[in-house]
Amino acid sequence: MSIGNRNRREFLLGASVVIANAAARPLLIRDASKINPDLITAVGDRTSARKSMAQTTQSDSRKATARGKMRGLMVDAGRVPETIAYYRRVIEFCADWELNTLQFRLADDQGSVMRFASVPDLVTHRNAFTPEQLKSLAEYGQSHGVDLIPELESFGHTGYITRSSAYAHLLDREATGSSEFTGIIPVNPESLQLFEKLYREVAATFPSIYLHGGCDEVNWGGSMLSRKALQTKTRAQIWAEFLNSLNQISAGLGKQFIVWGDIVLHKEPEILGQLSKNIIVMDWNYSDNSSARFRETFQKVSANGSRGIGAPALSCYKWGARVGTEQLRNIDAYADAYLETKDPNSLGVILTNWVPSRYVQNSIWDGFAYAAVAFNDGTGTAQTSGFRRFVEKHYRAKWNEVWDEVFHMIYDAAPYMKDRETASWMGLLLPVPWSNDEELTALLKDASPCPNPFTRIRSLLVQLEPLVAKNLSDFQAFGLCIEYLDRMFWREGVVIEQAARKPLERETTDLLIQSIAERDRELAEALTKDWDTGRFPDSAAKLEPVFDLQPKDQLLFQWERATAYSASLASHPDRFYQLVRRAKPI
Repeated sequence: MSIGNRNRREFLLGASVVIANAAARPLLIRDASKINPDLITAVGDRTSARKSMAQTTQSDSRKATARGKMRGLMVDAGRVPETIAYYRRVIEFCADWELNTLQFRLADDQGSVMRFASVPDLVTHRNAFTPEQLKSLAEYGQSHGVDLIPELESFGHTGYITRSSAYAHLLDREATGSSEFTGIIPVNPESLQLFEKLYREVAATFPSIYLHGGCDEVNWGGSMLSRKALQTKTRAQIWAEFLNSLNQISAGLGKQFIVWGDIVLHKEPEILGQLSKNIIVMDWNYSDNSSARFRETFQKVSANGSRGIGAPALSCYKWGARVGTEQLRNIDAYADAYLETKDPNSLGVILTNWVPSRYVQNSIWDGFAYAAVAFNDGTGTAQTSGFRRFVEKHYRAKWNEVWDEVFHMIYDAAPYMKDRETASWMGLLLPVPWSNDEELTALLKDASPCPNPFTRIRSLLVQLEPLVAKNLSDFQAFGLCIEYLDRMFWREGVVIEQAARKPLERETTDLLIQSIAERDRELAEALTKDWDTGRFPDSAAKLEPVFDLQPKDQLLFQWERATAYSASLASHPDRFYQLVRRAKPI
């Protein structure tokens, strides 16, 4: 299946939000490696046969190049821990789809998912794991041909350290820096002493030859020690010296050190030339879909004598429950840039995937599968048959035009948060379900309901469910995700429609809020059941606002808030009537 970069406004406004006329879609084609040139010759098309064989040779060469590199996924356990059983399933998925690497994030500002014995006073998740549990998980990965690379944040995203009263004095936030980010004092000897202990435990737990130190999105320089150091050294010098020191610790433990590339490649590129050449730079950029630009960035890394890893994203800051077509193009661009080159300094590509509480746990396997096909067989194959392969392999279902329409629609309709780099936006903006008087009033004053393509997708899924012969619970999780999106846009549209009615009838508004409250409750129960099946029932991300996560990042928690609010309005329908009446357009 091919999903192109169509104009999203045309998609959303055209023909009752049906993505495209079926006749206008590219034909589904088989992998070029399976085309029989003799058959083509037999019907007289010798030119096509030669072209097919050339494409097959090129495809085989590309596959051979990719096979020698990292091809993997990332799990964000540091923000929202999930169960060992789920992580084992991710490992099994990697093995099944010929992925050889799983990057395992151990900590972030929200807490550590590993219980460290040498440094017991860290902010640790209530559902954190012992080193023995994580070592067993890494060994399970090894037995499946999947290398678990541990990532421990070591400069920015270090709230798991500095939010502890024992280490609050190491916080190095610069008042003029981004309020989103944190940092630890790089020139305080205690920082390196701390990481030497932490790295030692991580190295003993994970047998991988790699250790990822994070070091992205850092806000530092505000402490007295840092300000004093900046009087005699540049920021780039201090950066490089700190990362080089972390690398020395890592190397002393027999590990090859990886850092994120946003600062050292893009924001302060003068750092790169001062880094030890054996530090591996992992480049992430979720706002660009240009393979040429990513190649240029990698060439900068390679020319420096360093090695690089490409890091596209599935779920990232732009998205909520589902990601859009643009994100597939981000995956494609990184796969092309890092997996087609024979430069040995390209170690491969790892698909990042952030903040699990944004999405229904088992609803995104199709995105992982698309990336696996792009990494292993090339982006052309992924675009023409990636989702067909997923349906046939994961659901063991026969591919047809309905599946085709579903995957076109869900990726093109995915609601998107307008990001810092985007001057204008033409698609569905990502909402958070209204859950208080202020949010409801603001929505009603806007008085411009968005189209809701998700009702159509749900109706298509009803037709497809009888075809699913394997992993039915995953298909149902996918359906639950679509139901969530459908309900979220429905409850917005229906109150806007009600407010526009003339005259506004009290009986109608009473019935409406009762209907909204009942539907909210039913969905909350379904989402809770799903969470408790695959995640920890007492997870902080389920029960309370989590430090430094936005409302859009906690799908279930925010829906529970919305459910409680609609229930309170249903119990006092006069309040709802008055809110709608006051916001009614004149």
